[in-house]
Amino acid sequence: MSGNDNAMVNDRYEIQQRVGRGGMADVFLARDVLLDRPVAVKVLFPEFATDPAFVERFRREAQAAANLNHPNIVSVYDWGQVGNTYFMAMEYVEGRTLADILRAEKQLSSAQASDIASEVAAALSFAHRNGVVHRDVKPANILIGANGAVKVADFGIARAVDTRQESNLTQVGAVMGTATYFSPEQAQGGQPDPRSDVYSLGIVLYEMVTGTPPFTGENAVAVAYKQVHDFPQPLNQIVLDIPRSFEAIVAKCLAKDAAVRYQSADAVRDDLRRFREGADVGALIEALGGSVAGATTVMAQTPTGGAANYPTGDAATTQAMPMVGAGVGGTQVMPATGGGATGGTSLPPYDDEPPRKAGLYIVAAFIAVFALLGGAFALFSSLTGSNSSSDMKLPNVVNLTLSDASKVLLDLGLNPVPNPVAKDGVGDDVVYGQDPLPDVVMREGDNVTITYNPKKAPVSMPAIQGLSVKDATALLLSKGLQLTVSEVRNDPTIPANQIISQDPGANAQVPAGSAVKVVVSGGAGQVTVPSIEGQTADAATQLLKSTPYNFIVSVQNEVSVDVEKGRVVRTDPAIGGPIEAGAAITVYVSSGPQQVEVPDVEGRTEGEARVSLNTRGLGVEVTYVDVPTGSLNDGKVISQGVPSKTMVDPATVVKLTVGKAIAAATTVAPAPAPAPVPDPAPATSAP
Repeated sequence: MSGNDNAMVNDRYEIQQRVGRGGMADVFLARDVLLDRPVAVKVLFPEFATDPAFVERFRREAQAAANLNHPNIVSVYDWGQVGNTYFMAMEYVEGRTLADILRAEKQLSSAQASDIASEVAAALSFAHRNGVVHRDVKPANILIGANGAVKVADFGIARAVDTRQESNLTQVGAVMGTATYFSPEQAQGGQPDPRSDVYSLGIVLYEMVTGTPPFTGENAVAVAYKQVHDFPQPLNQIVLDIPRSFEAIVAKCLAKDAAVRYQSADAVRDDLRRFREGADVGALIEALGGSVAGATTVMAQTPTGGAANYPTGDAATTQAMPMVGAGVGGTQVMPATGGGATGGTSLPPYDDEPPRKAGLYIVAAFIAVFALLGGAFALFSSLTGSNSSSDMKLPNVVNLTLSDASKVLLDLGLNPVPNPVAKDGVGDDVVYGQDPLPDVVMREGDNVTITYNPKKAPVSMPAIQGLSVKDATALLLSKGLQLTVSEVRNDPTIPANQIISQDPGANAQVPAGSAVKVVVSGGAGQVTVPSIEGQTADAATQLLKSTPYNFIVSVQNEVSVDVEKGRVVRTDPAIGGPIEAGAAITVYVSSGPQQVEVPDVEGRTEGEARVSLNTRGLGVEVTYVDVPTGSLNDGKVISQGVPSKTMVDPATVVKLTVGKAIAAATTVAPAPAPAPVPDPAPATSAP
């Protein structure tokens, strides 16, 4: 079909050109001859039609997606069967993905980010009310149309792909999705619900204003671990002028505990609307204990803390990955669930960013449709020709042998994931598909699925005992086999990462594509990072350097409202976590609270001055001085005790001198106004 521009699908869709090819489907720009409109047609590869479970799941999920009729959701118009393949017809969108925009613009303003996110929240809210959880919210699945419209793609499809891949692509205990945007419960293999989408939206919000997601790592497993255990760097440390109300919204979305997050996408949208209107943001009021005074930043908390739980940098592709706990993946249909909006008491407008009407971030470009990538559907953006400035471009390994393709990828620091799927007309062990596609920008440690035609004959198991995990993996891949670590055993007599034993043993005859279970040496052993919160830097360092830890310790300062200056806030790796004895560890010591800049309030009314100072967490002490009736200084700040632009600690009290009119002793006819002179301070008044 890719070579016939005038082909018809289902006697209705006239194919114009192929715009993309993924690991599971070709994507075409087509014309719906019945309704005379452009559409995107995805045609799945024929081999999928041989799996009845996949066909049934694909049918149900396509129907679920087609029922999501909302202006912020890419519409699924039709699905059906053509010969031995299945197709899906979808809305054709002119525009760019948010991922493309971030690659070009690097960062967006908080106003732009909130406008886009509020539309995404509207799409998620509608889907949740109809029993569908997206489970893969990320910039690549968010389209910004040429008219400024925001649309979310990939509802109700990925789960169908998971069914097909469970037997061929992933090992037992694998999670499908995009680790960069996983919720903690997804990374642990828990059942996602609408609050999982809220967490992913928080990741997207963070990335929009900083230019990078909060968690990155060498591979998907490392990123998933951080989603569960680590906290992101506070926004105000990256974007110095970020409104704290926006920061509070992101923090509440990123709470590790789902019960602490916004309980619905509607609640997120409500707070984003309040932020854009300059009204009180419920998340900020909640974080400050119901009061605007006394705090200046929304700081990180423990995973079971309040609304300001701020766990906190890869526009990653959807991929199969070994999970942190046990897992499922993809978009799923679930029982409908509701949620409430976040409210709050009256809060003065955020003084640094007055309310204003801002339109959506509008871009003009041309994007077609979707492509299936890595086990879930992702948006296809090849027409834009845009790439991020990352580590490397993925080479084309199609038509290479499995051994040669694996070597090419391993030499680049990538992780080959063999996917043996028999295909007629393809030589033994020859790669005929790869996911992601060639020229996609990759980072070291990323997974690359290579689909190949396996040998029919059994494979003789090589001897890998005594090899390093890396060397054993390469050897097994060359034989069409996979390596699974079943146990890490501490053994001071065997170097770390060396294989102690294997199952099946050497020379055993096994089917191509089999997984070999190995026991790997952990070296001298692992220890648990001790609890040192609140200790002085010297005391903590002394303990960590002692036996049995023998850590290499580095100390860094970190802003903290809750921890006394000079005391330990946290460690990386985290306290309580396993770590190799003698490994490097970073101790973060409190540098005290984040200082704030004193605003210029001279000449403003007393009320205006109080609001401006209080919204920055500063206290106010007022001394009144008498001024004549009618004086321009009546009710105005004549002087402030701390000069403007001075950086001070939160809760610092700023003394203000305010004029207060006194009644005239007698009534006389008004005289011509004299030249203005400064009001003399009464002799009895305090300075």
